[in-house]
Parts: sequence; structure tokens; C-alpha cells
Amino acid sequence: MSSDSFLDRSTNNSRADPAPFGDFETTVARLEDELEQRELVLVTTVDHAANAAEVGEQLPPTTLFLFGNPEVGTPLMQASRSVGIDLPQKFLLWEDDGEVFVTYNDPQFLADRHDLEGVDEQLERITGTLEELATAITRAE
Repeated sequence: MSSDSFLDRSTNNSRADPAPFGDFETTVARLEDELEQRELVLVTTVDHAANAAEVGEQLPPTTLFLFGNPEVGTPLMQASRSVGIDLPQKFLLWEDDGEVFVTYNDPQFLADRHDLEGVDEQLERITGTLEELATAITRAE
């Protein structure tokens, strides 16, 4: 799948922002630094390319980061426990033809998917944080 076809299809549920100012490793390092600076909990990373290599397959660099802030996520789960399937928040960093992208779910998609009510403040905070993170790791130095 080319990045263009993903971008065309993803506008309602997720964002795919290009990271034109760094290679994959630089973008990963930027994200790790930003998470630490913002005191967000990095729960785990999943290196899909390394996992593919373990079974003899090839995949361009593709790494999933799961991170969050229980202070913000817990009220979402109190409103609807099913949102726990989509928490903590996720960023997928992936490379396509030498270009790096960051993809993440739109919090409004999660609100709609799980019928979240009474957590607008938290959703706005999450949206702002995700947008700030994406901007920070895709900016020019």
C-alpha cells in the first residue's frame, strides 16, 4: 500500500503525517525524547520489522509506540470500559519509499466508537497532546 492511498482513506479515523526532516531512527529518537519530556508513560514498543525478520519476512521500518497518562485515560475508561481496547494511545512510525510517517487515531473516532460522554475535556487534552507530539517529531531542526 502506498502512503498516498493510506492518506486518502484515513482522514476520518486517523492521521498520517509525514516526517520530512529526519530518517526513521531520528524520528524514533525524537518521539522517545518528547514522551520523556512530557512525562508520558511509554508502556511498550513493538518493532514490527524486527518481528517480521524473526520469521524470515521483510518489512520496512515500522514501530508501534504505546504511551499514555493514566490521569487522562482513566476517566475515559470510567465513561466506557470498552475504550480500554484502544488505550493507551498509540503512534505508529513507519517508512515508505524512504519517507517516514507518524500515524495515530483521532480521539474523536475513539469517542464515537465507544459512545464516550462527559469526557470532552480529556478528549481535547488528548487531541492537543497528540497533535503537539506529531508536530514536534516531524518538524525541521
